Amino acid sequence: MRAEISYDLVMDDDMPFVEGTYRQPGGAWQVFIVSASERDVPAPQVVPRRWESRVTGVFIRLPRSERINAATVERVLSETLGVSEWVRVRGPDSMQLR
Repeated sequence: MRAEISYDLVMDDDMPFVEGTYRQPGGAWQVFIVSASERDVPAPQVVPRRWESRVTGVFIRLPRSERINAATVERVLSETLGVSEWVRVRGPDSMQLR
């Protein structure tokens, strides 16, 4: 399955956090957040979220051994959502959706 992803920030190889949005075919934009503050996990964890705005998405926790970057975010989301290809687009800002 091919899906769209949009990053709120200019991506680097090792970020302190990442926020953005993604959309699966025919679906609404959803939010993803990756934070360096919660990295005491043995393997990547994807936790479903619903914000006060009723927008849904995920919070991703990564082990300290993994860099926070686009490749890691897309790999973890792919494994969780069954996406085989990400198309980077300019989507809505995650903070505006939340």
